[in-house]
Amino acid sequence: MTKTEMKCLRLCAEGQTDQEIGAGLQLTANEVASVLSVVMLKLRVPNRMAGLAKAARLGLLGPFK
Repeated sequence: MTKTEMKCLRLCAEGQTDQEIGAGLQLTANEVASVLSVVMLKLRVPNRMAGLAKAARLGLLGPFK
């Protein structure tokens, strides 16, 4: 995954909205949604909740603050 994909995934896991993630990464909410859609395809999951669960199992999210 790209750095942007990993950042979006991590921020999504922290509970941030697409708009909040976008503001921090200088992206629009639609761009964030597109990035996260690609991440879900790469993880081969149907939705964000399943994606976050799989990412956690794979150790992609790391420790939280």
